[in-house]
Amino acid sequence: MNAFRSADELRGKPVLVLGMGRSGIAAARLLHTAGANVYVSEARPASQVRLQMEQLDELGVIHETGGHALRDFPMPDVAVISPGVSPGIPVIKRLMEAGRPVVSEIELASWLYVGTLVAVTGSNGKTTTTLWIEHLLRQAGLDAVACGNVGYAFSDLVWERPGATHAIVEVSSYQLETILSFRPHISVLTNISPDHLTRHGDLEGYARAKARIWMNQDQSDWVVLPEEDPLVAQISTSVRPQKVPVSLASCPEGGAGLEDGALWLKMNGQRERVIALEELPVPGLHNAANALCAAAACRVLMLSVDEIASGLKSFPGVPHRLEVVGRNGRTWVNDSKATNVDSVRVALEAVPAPVWLIAGGQDKGAPYEPLRGLIAEKVTRLLTIGEGADRIERELGDLVPPQRCGTLEAAVELAAAEADAGVTVLLSPGCASFDQFRDFEQRGERFRSLVGEVLGK
Repeated sequence: MNAFRSADELRGKPVLVLGMGRSGIAAARLLHTAGANVYVSEARPASQVRLQMEQLDELGVIHETGGHALRDFPMPDVAVISPGVSPGIPVIKRLMEAGRPVVSEIELASWLYVGTLVAVTGSNGKTTTTLWIEHLLRQAGLDAVACGNVGYAFSDLVWERPGATHAIVEVSSYQLETILSFRPHISVLTNISPDHLTRHGDLEGYARAKARIWMNQDQSDWVVLPEEDPLVAQISTSVRPQKVPVSLASCPEGGAGLEDGALWLKMNGQRERVIALEELPVPGLHNAANALCAAAACRVLMLSVDEIASGLKSFPGVPHRLEVVGRNGRTWVNDSKATNVDSVRVALEAVPAPVWLIAGGQDKGAPYEPLRGLIAEKVTRLLTIGEGADRIERELGDLVPPQRCGTLEAAVELAAAEADAGVTVLLSPGCASFDQFRDFEQRGERFRSLVGEVLGK
């Protein structure tokens, strides 16, 4: 299956976009600008996508809603799939049987992007690492833009800012499933832990999807990897790009690591101290790992150690990721970005006890058992919300008194009324948000708003 490589090759070609989400609309806009004969199909009814339909109408792009019938559409030369659309649905099977390439929006954008591409994936830390790399590069005077899963589609970057010299793209396993020629100059894998198992079947399938990030790289490219992760070691034995190992136990040769309470780089034949661990502006060893990944990637891009140190220390952090949103004798922490079990583990390790934990949402299938030690050690009340409440209470409720709240509003109301002074009220759901919210960002914004009401802001 051949991929298009330029706007000239797309011009006049029929291209189908499946999904009217953020990335689907961005793909349609970029394809329309490139001169493709683009049409968009959405499974949701028209009543749920009015704004998106108006955007497509302004472009003059043909679209359908309520299913993927494709009755009035020609057979496409290529289909672009949104991350939320499963590759196993019938329309995609038909397209693939007909020999039509089905690709992700990041694949499409990469055909038309001409700058330096850095791609970041992982179960946890990928948003922080993506934004930290962008921050470091910008602080050094480079025209770097974070995009992808951080909320700004890669296709929108290519459409709106084609001259940006560095694209730092956060990519998910869903997007990597459907790449053909997507090739970053630097790929970063932060870690792998159980996530999206209902989509990928098992941990090995999920890991294989993540490993696709480097499948098109060669020896002129680079991959930043965690050194101590056995699953990462297993899936990266035959990678072609140059490896840059990252470690929290030491500073490996040719990589980045933590030694003697400081972040170090051993690259380009030099051993260089970057900053003390205590100088990082965001807490937790997981953020030290994120900082090391960012530092390693930026050293490959020839930033000096002084530039890296300055950027690490001035990073403002990431909304919805261990974000303190208020204090009134109790500390309220918005960790809505924690959509899997390992993210909750990281959060519980980072915040002080005693903790009232708000957890739940759309369950992803991974066991909550790995949290039992931290729950027993630090959590004094478990407030459950959403569809995942039953299983969370069944697997953890014997350790701490659970309270079925159902909604985020009810959980905050209960914590405001009953939590003692000194308690950390932590929203760290460990689940997707789609049962009650558009995305984790809307969930986090709602939590921030509710806490603001409690604090009288």
